[in-house]
Amino acid sequence: MKDIKELHDYIAKHYVNGDYQEAERAYKNWKDTNDYSYHDDVDESDDYTRGYNQAKKDYQEQHTFKHFPGNLINLVNLISKNKALEVTNFIEGYKNYEKEISE
Repeated sequence: MKDIKELHDYIAKHYVNGDYQEAERAYKNWKDTNDYSYHDDVDESDDYTRGYNQAKKDYQEQHTFKHFPGNLINLVNLISKNKALEVTNFIEGYKNYEKEISE
């Protein structure tokens, strides 16, 4: 819960400062188009590789791994018709490196 509170405070601070106005406008423009076709061109292995490399970096620098809410992301994908596949692929790459180290 502490991490969620810190994340909330961080976002609230930047929101009050107006740091997200450009992103908000871009999101509203994107949302109005209802165009989800960009998911078709995503190189899924790229997200997997990023997760794998991040796990490798975490282990080399801290000898620990982060915990990701894989089940929650799977639920989000189920509900949203796979609109969080990039996150799923990242987590898969991350966990595979973690598994390699523990073998």
